[in-house]
Amino acid sequence: GCSSPNVCSCNGGWTGSTCATPVCSPACGNGGTCTAPNTCACASGWTGATCSTPVCSSGCANGGTCTAPNTCSCASGWSGSTCATPVC
Repeated sequence: GCSSPNVCSCNGGWTGSTCATPVCSPACGNGGTCTAPNTCACASGWTGATCSTPVCSSGCANGGTCTAPNTCSCASGWSGSTCATPVC
């Protein structure tokens, strides 16, 4: 509804002059787009509620962790793009 001429009072989760802009709090990260209140559409390589979780499409083996899109941080003794190569 309007609170004064040409000033809208938006329902929770919406902002803007016509209350058509969704609000995401916290904001979407890593190039994600706020598509509805607290709903992010993530850019390629990211997932999660705020697009803060990187995706490693091949996974990380042997205790490796996904630290950026398709980038594994390998546990000691392992190397390679998916941590599948033993270090001798």
